[in-house]
Formats: sequence, structure tokens, C-alpha cells
Amino acid sequence: MSIDNLLDRTWSRNYTCNEFACEAWKQITGKDLGKRIEKFLNGKGQFKRLDEAISPCLVWFGNGEKSSTHVGLFYADKLLHLTPRGVQFVPLEVVSGHFREVRFYT
Repeated sequence: MSIDNLLDRTWSRNYTCNEFACEAWKQITGKDLGKRIEKFLNGKGQFKRLDEAISPCLVWFGNGEKSSTHVGLFYADKLLHLTPRGVQFVPLEVVSGHFREVRFYT
């Protein structure tokens, strides 16, 4: 499956890594995650936590309770995510080194 159409997305106040992850997940899996992610971020929903990344899965990054989280998708052995500088499709290690916590979910 091609993800080329996702590579031109840009970060804005109304379109962040959360919205991008939902759009990418829907394209890759056919499932809409919008409401699930919103509930999860508000402590009301659940995802199944994984011990390691599988393709596709959500990847949550954090630096502690007081910092904001970042989300992307592990897909085709790389991390697909949106940053303020644009979309990246890179090895997971490129990003995970900048965060204390990296968790995988389906």
C-alpha cells in the first residue's frame, strides 16, 4: 500500500500528530481511530498495549506526566509521524532516542 499521499501533510493548530495518526491509520487499516484516541487521551479509553512494535501499530512517545505526548504509526518497519517540520517516515530509533517513554498499542 502506498502512503505517498500522506507525505505532504503539514502541522497546524487543527492538524497535529493525533489527526495525522488517525488519517494514516484509516488509510492503512480501514478503521477510524478518532474517537478512540480522544477517549484514550482523556483517560477514558483503551488500546491493547504491545511489548514490541508490530506493523501497523500506534507508537506513543512521552517524557513524563508533565510533557505532552507524541503519536505516530509503526508501519512497514518504520515510524510514520507528523512533526512541526512535516511528515517523517524513518526508522523508529531516529525518534525514540528523544523520548524517555516509547509504548506500542493496537
